[in-house]
Amino acid sequence: MKKRTFSKQSMKNLAQYKDLSDEEFEKVWDTQQTDSEPVREFENRIELKISEFENDYDISDLKFNDLQVLRSLAQALITIEDLEIFNYKLRMEGISDQNLNLMDKIGRQVSQTRSDISKMQDDLKITRKIRKGDKELTVLSEIERLKTKAKEFYESKMNYVFCHKCNMLLSTAWFLYPNAKNRMTLTCNRKLDSGGLCNTIIKITTKELLGKRGTNKSEIMPESLI
Repeated sequence: MKKRTFSKQSMKNLAQYKDLSDEEFEKVWDTQQTDSEPVREFENRIELKISEFENDYDISDLKFNDLQVLRSLAQALITIEDLEIFNYKLRMEGISDQNLNLMDKIGRQVSQTRSDISKMQDDLKITRKIRKGDKELTVLSEIERLKTKAKEFYESKMNYVFCHKCNMLLSTAWFLYPNAKNRMTLTCNRKLDSGGLCNTIIKITTKELLGKRGTNKSEIMPESLI
């Protein structure tokens, strides 16, 4: 799919820039011009994100300084998207001790970025365009709603089984039918410092995993995965 690009005139016609003076717009335009393709692509992602805000939120009254905050907000949301994609790729590689530590760091970075988003949203005070009823949703409340919905779905599907002895992650699974008849038997093949294998056998039903929030050892799960 071809990436969308913005000419100087089409960018000037965007809602977030159309009310700027020529001098203010020239400053914005100059800061965004570069010969670096990755940077140009990133700028396009920012503009597309701001265009999405324009569709759902009333940004017509934002002043120049507020528009700069909106740009930072768009960057923060893109950062979260990229971190979550990276986190997903780590899971697909198989969760090791090293990956768990890295995923935990990513989770903390996502939490910090969301905190920054909260502050920027509070500074902007922009509200979602009302389509039904008279309830207004702020940017932050909408983000929180989507986060909660995604977290609930994730927690209801993903299950993690660890070795009771050495805490090695043995299985990450998504069960369609969690019940007492679905039993897993896993053998830990982690190589110990002594040179031998752990060989601990874990037996657990999918019903038991569901009752324990999707893991048999919640005390070692990173907060970002619970």
